[in-house]
Amino acid sequence: MDHEWLKPLIEQSIKETADYHEKAFLQELEKLLHQQEIRIELKQGELDGKLWNPSEW
Repeated sequence: MDHEWLKPLIEQSIKETADYHEKAFLQELEKLLHQQEIRIELKQGELDGKLWNPSEW
């Protein structure tokens, strides 16, 4: 899953908004997106490792 198109959109929205609550929401959304990318990468590595290890089948 590639979320690269979403990052600039969030960053631009953070710069443009003057509302504190909206800015805080967008900043947390950006953090959440980054955490999800890390989790996806780790799970892909875990899956790859299991596919190459017959004892894990």
